[in-house]
Amino acid sequence: MKTGIFEMEHFEGAYPVIQLFDMPANQLVIFTDADTYNRFADLFRERVSCFQWEILDTSGGKWRFFRQLYKAAKKHELDLFYLNTISNNHLFYAWVIGALRIARVVITVHDINCLFKSRWSYRFRQLVQHIGKKALIKRVSEYNVVSDTMIAYLRETTGGQMQIHNVPGAVFESEQHTLTIDDHIHLVVPGSLDKKRRDYNQTFELLKAAEAQQLRLHITLLGGHNDGYGKAVIQQAAAMKLTYARITVYDTRLVLQDEFDRQLNRAHFIFVPSVIHTAICYAIPETYGLTKSSGNMFDVIKHARPFIAPYALRIPASLESSCFRYTSIDHLVNFLAAMMQNKTAYTAWEQQALANSREYTIAKVRERNATLFAVS
Repeated sequence: MKTGIFEMEHFEGAYPVIQLFDMPANQLVIFTDADTYNRFADLFRERVSCFQWEILDTSGGKWRFFRQLYKAAKKHELDLFYLNTISNNHLFYAWVIGALRIARVVITVHDINCLFKSRWSYRFRQLVQHIGKKALIKRVSEYNVVSDTMIAYLRETTGGQMQIHNVPGAVFESEQHTLTIDDHIHLVVPGSLDKKRRDYNQTFELLKAAEAQQLRLHITLLGGHNDGYGKAVIQQAAAMKLTYARITVYDTRLVLQDEFDRQLNRAHFIFVPSVIHTAICYAIPETYGLTKSSGNMFDVIKHARPFIAPYALRIPASLESSCFRYTSIDHLVNFLAAMMQNKTAYTAWEQQALANSREYTIAKVRERNATLFAVS
């Protein structure tokens, strides 16, 4: 079988998809652009040459790009085309899919409401996107969601007529980096500095509360920034006057993969100060854990770290036992202070995180998605 995988944005989410489809009977072709290819090369290292790559030129206009995508996909005579991220130009993607006439097309839905509940608009740009989404939906009968907490909502939204897969945004590949708590607790908040995804006010409130209790807490904001909001977070962190607590930030557009992995492996807990209700796509509401998923869940899986999340955030049941749920910042700082008083208790959290991540190995994810990966 020949499978094509398309991704030009969420390289870290397509990385496990490629691993899962990488089977002896499957020929893989990955369609991407030059910048994303470089990120894939960082992840796959010497194995990057094991796959066929179609590096698409994005320097021309939209019509030129999509004709290029069509011709590249047509050339390979794909049996299955897996589009891992479509965030714009839906009408063009619908055209490509219709023209290719491939037997199976699977689209990962990152924001369910954005795709299925778009509204007619007087604004030309929004109207074109709305028409494009409707056209795309008509072309596809198989979808993927990255979190099992999204399955029921998507099934209800589509009327139960479509096949829905659950390929997570990470798989667990290796043994856990074991840690002990010594003179401080290290929390890592992965991801770009984005106010629509994470509430950084909670991070600063936690630092202040830790400082007031003389708790030695280290928080790392493990992500770059590309707008004024991210820059403001960097400046706020730099302005904090701390003696017992401390914060590390990255004043850069991008955190390199090796550094990203290194910091997560050194995290006692991954901290997920997630917003719950957001609107990524115009004013269409989304709910984290229901209509979209936090990418931090996949950092938890990949690195086998225990994590901390708001009580209101819906998370996979398979990860619940390695998550501390906080109802307030005071609740959270008291948990961390108690952990410093009883440092050996951390071992149980780490062991449970490892057990949970082991449910996301390549073999187990394939078994749970047998119709997609043709597991016999």
